[in-house]
Amino acid sequence: MDRRLCLSLLGALSLAVVPGLRASEKRAYAPVTPERPLRLPADHAAHPDYATEWWYFTGFLELAGGGERTFEVTFFRQRPEPGDWLANPSAFTPRQIVTAHAALADPAGETFRHWRRLARIGLDGGRAASDRLDVGIRDWGLSAEGQGDWRLRLGGAPGEWDLRLRPTGDAVRHGEGGISPKDPAGKSASYYYTYPAMAVTGRLPEGEGKGEAWFDHEWTSTFLPQGTAGWDWVGLRFDDGGALMAYRFRDAEGATVYRAGTRIAPDRSTEPLSGDALAWEPVRTWTSPATGHTYLVAWDLTVAGERLRVDALFDAQEMVGTSAFSPTYWEGAVTVSGSRSGQGFLEMTRLG
Repeated sequence: MDRRLCLSLLGALSLAVVPGLRASEKRAYAPVTPERPLRLPADHAAHPDYATEWWYFTGFLELAGGGERTFEVTFFRQRPEPGDWLANPSAFTPRQIVTAHAALADPAGETFRHWRRLARIGLDGGRAASDRLDVGIRDWGLSAEGQGDWRLRLGGAPGEWDLRLRPTGDAVRHGEGGISPKDPAGKSASYYYTYPAMAVTGRLPEGEGKGEAWFDHEWTSTFLPQGTAGWDWVGLRFDDGGALMAYRFRDAEGATVYRAGTRIAPDRSTEPLSGDALAWEPVRTWTSPATGHTYLVAWDLTVAGERLRVDALFDAQEMVGTSAFSPTYWEGAVTVSGSRSGQGFLEMTRLG
């Protein structure tokens, strides 16, 4: 759900395209609309007519030899803003871009490593199939295999990852039928669904493991509500089998611009959350020695009367970037206590 990465990438791509070409069709981005409902499993595939899209995994694995690892893998597909540059016949024209990031953490040792990739679809080895689940960059990839199994593989610098994932229940559609509003009027919205629990088995560089993962798929042609300077998001699984997705957008002073979420019961029935039903209260900050950025790494969440404490599993889980294609933000594993116990992931931009 890293919207800053999406926006930064699209902004950078607007400088990379070729302007001033012959008049061509200016094929607008496709809209998010109830007339085009979310359809599964077909919508596991890519949606190239929309501006941006991401497939997002977070997970906890127990290694067969002992020890826990947490992981994150996200693939993004981006379509630069339509314009005359589309008439350029060059294979180098970036009509569709795929980016990806991955992170692997050892909570006991408080070590956090991350990696990133970027490629044009086709020429550079990027892919995002629109007729099946198959997205990736060269030897990084996510695909559907067999009877309900998905396969997530990474090569190169992260070492060899080969994970098989299987949903343990139906997908959860956020908003009305999978259309998730991002402002009170619903002018900004996305298609958004989640598998809050996927069984995971396979291999990491440290060895074989098994565990559980959260999966999000979201795509849109509109972005953040006006006045947004940052955001906070959680995907949490509770020990009783329930789950929670919640987020808030905030302005430059840290005040909430918009907040929403979905409370998920163990049977996968859902309760939409907004307004007073969902409150974020900061508890503790951490300042990165690498970047000087400050993040809120502990929160009290009030969710329809329940009180939850969300704490970073350890503080140093910052994705340090180097450019507009590689922004810096915090994304890492958390524990949950209070009215219910569990674990999950928190993503947020820096304060200020």
